[in-house]
Amino acid sequence: MAPPADGPQSGEITGETPLDDPLPDFLDAKAKTIGETDSAGEEAQRSGNYVQALERVVPDWIEWMDSRGVTTLEALDSRHLARYAGHLARRVNARRANGDAEGITPATAWNYYSLVSAYLHYCQQWEYIAENPADTDRAKDEMPDRPTTDSGQQQFWSQQQRETIVSYVDERAHDAIDADPRSREALTAARDRALVYVLGFSGVRGAEVLAASRDDRRTGITWADIDTDQEILTVLGKSQKVEKAPLTDRPVGALNRWQTLLDPPAETWPVFPSFHLASLREAARSQLQDRGVDPETIDTVTGLSTADLVDVFRERDLTPPALTTEGGRYTLKKLSQEAAVDCSADSKDYLTLHGARRGVGEAYYDEAGFSDAQRVLRHEDPSTTSKMYAHKEASELSDVGSEIFSSEE
Repeated sequence: MAPPADGPQSGEITGETPLDDPLPDFLDAKAKTIGETDSAGEEAQRSGNYVQALERVVPDWIEWMDSRGVTTLEALDSRHLARYAGHLARRVNARRANGDAEGITPATAWNYYSLVSAYLHYCQQWEYIAENPADTDRAKDEMPDRPTTDSGQQQFWSQQQRETIVSYVDERAHDAIDADPRSREALTAARDRALVYVLGFSGVRGAEVLAASRDDRRTGITWADIDTDQEILTVLGKSQKVEKAPLTDRPVGALNRWQTLLDPPAETWPVFPSFHLASLREAARSQLQDRGVDPETIDTVTGLSTADLVDVFRERDLTPPALTTEGGRYTLKKLSQEAAVDCSADSKDYLTLHGARRGVGEAYYDEAGFSDAQRVLRHEDPSTTSKMYAHKEASELSDVGSEIFSSEE
């Protein structure tokens, strides 16, 4: 494929490229693929439909970005794509709330997003931009759950996987705390242990307990949101309503020990703070500046190590930043690898945030039935639970059928 006639030369990224500048060449390149297939075949028809979708969706996206003051490719970053993803998610929620009259389906939302991403990938290939801002976890986190036609292909934390990672984080936390309870390693290990327990036994969504990029309401649960006596979590649900989630007794010990070690001076502290040093320093600098602390003191404070900086947060009644969903995903991936969790049969090679939720629902489904699984997952629509565990229901019906037809053998 030849480069566009007026496109940038190799290694050159211009500074003022309108969002729609490469669009004609992009659409032309995609349209040419139709001629490379049998014009009477299904492949050509799919290619034609794909180009038609690009011709409709990408200009709409460009107009949407332009109305928000983003007019050049060089100005784009993952935050802008996160806003667009959030826009698509709101359209999905509108459909769920109002039926077919408004909004779009999750499948349509992901189709729109992938079309925009394809255009930006082309722009990256021809060096209009250095990276594709749509191809980041930060942006994709704002999208609705990706639909699937096969619930059996989704990841569910199995009992064995849950036991493997729980055993590992227990040992890791004990070793780190015994070595030095004030160290960054001890803080991180104890926090990660509490996180695994909460995710693995409560059925909450990752975005309900961790901070979510580009959503000012999702800042991570605080210690005020946990009632270990009643074993209840208070979370902001997917419906944007405050909901009560069952904690169960399994995470209580890990949370109590973690709270003792962290020693938060206020209930407004996040249960799962970030220990990323740059993030801690930025949060400390911002809060101290707001209080009028002199620059020299701020420079001294922000030059401290992680453990010492956490002490400053306590002493000065500052609030550390919460761990984000992206950070939670990275943490689970790292822990899965270190614990040698067997994910060979899963769609991912590590334990995922949502896989924990599905695994909890599956345990309830197996032991208590469909109704309790729906309740623990807080699905307003029973069909959502039914789709999630369709593979289980089909297997159960197969067993019933085997009994029914056993007399005909």
